[in-house]
Amino acid sequence: MHIKTLNTQDYLAYKTIRLEALITDPLSFGSTLEEETKRPNEYFKNKVTMTPQHFVMGLYDSDKLVSIAVFTRDNSLKESHKGEITSVYCMNHYRKQGLTTQLLIEVLKKAFSLPDLNIIKLTVLSQNTSAQKLYTKLGFQTYGCEPKSLYDGQQYYDEDLMFIDSSSFQLTQTSNSK
Repeated sequence: MHIKTLNTQDYLAYKTIRLEALITDPLSFGSTLEEETKRPNEYFKNKVTMTPQHFVMGLYDSDKLVSIAVFTRDNSLKESHKGEITSVYCMNHYRKQGLTTQLLIEVLKKAFSLPDLNIIKLTVLSQNTSAQKLYTKLGFQTYGCEPKSLYDGQQYYDEDLMFIDSSSFQLTQTSNSK
């Protein structure tokens, strides 16, 4: 297993795991399989194009991409101290092995190494208790709930709003290394 930052050469692997995520866990994402299957390959190439404000990291089992997470930093002057993690997914067969934890630690390290970045946010489906436990273990704290955040055409779903600041992450890393 190895973790790397994805680039345009990885777009097909990213596209494959992204579409799988929308099949296996459709409620966990704001997009739908129907929307994303219509998108051209350029869209997926753009998604994995690294910039100073955006990167995608993935965990590979040999040459198979099995887990992903996307980081994007806010662009505006007053909000550039914040970023967001989105699109976290791990293939079913690889779950409950600590792999997503490893991946997210690397994403957080890389993100917090950016100058003046102090806060990272994410949203998680309120019913997704396993993801909430993972994020809490990493040091994220819940600061609110967005009611009716997602709608699948039949039902509304709430999302919990979570954040971690750089000092909390450093404390978590220090306590986990003891």
